[in-house]
Amino acid sequence: MAKASEPDQARGEGLEHYFTQRPEARSRPVEMRTEVRGLSLMLVTDRGVFSHGKVDAGSRLLAETMELPEDGELLDWGCGWGLLGIVAALTWPLARVTMVEVNERACDLARANAERNEAARVEVLCGDAAQVLGDRQFDAIICNPPISAGRAAVLAMMANVAEHLRPQGCFWMVAHTKKGAKTLQRELESYFAEVEQVRMRGGYRVFKTARSLPQGGL
Repeated sequence: MAKASEPDQARGEGLEHYFTQRPEARSRPVEMRTEVRGLSLMLVTDRGVFSHGKVDAGSRLLAETMELPEDGELLDWGCGWGLLGIVAALTWPLARVTMVEVNERACDLARANAERNEAARVEVLCGDAAQVLGDRQFDAIICNPPISAGRAAVLAMMANVAEHLRPQGCFWMVAHTKKGAKTLQRELESYFAEVEQVRMRGGYRVFKTARSLPQGGL
């Protein structure tokens, strides 16, 4: 297994880590130890999965900022190799954490990383979130959305998130200012009655929303 000094992302992978069920990039696992929110984590990433070989700065900021229910149903939407869901499970051990991801390689990593870090009460669902979640509802949803995949993909995610939140649930999202964070904040207001920018660091902005609107979207 390669160490974290390997290149973060192999050339030619494009955006396959966002929507590809079975990545074509040859597997090349990278093991790394990192500290997030005071937690010492041992994690494995791989090619064909978002943020190969490092903790993405946006995900780190969200992980260090989010405040979630002590005892509730939490969802990591588009979990990748599992950072946000694992941090949630370890920080709020009474909660039940679901992680959902379309990329099968990422799902395998998320399950293994949760077990490796002794994150209990964690479930990983593999497949398109809008399909595999069915009518399940959550008290909080966290997401580092696929902004590089385009506006339409992010808007679809927002609409689906709003449908899966309980009436008093909250949604936490991170976005880069130079990749349209301010515009996305306005878009969030189409789906949620309350939208707050909670934190900004390193060009990233963390948003918290509450009270899903009955008919959100454009």
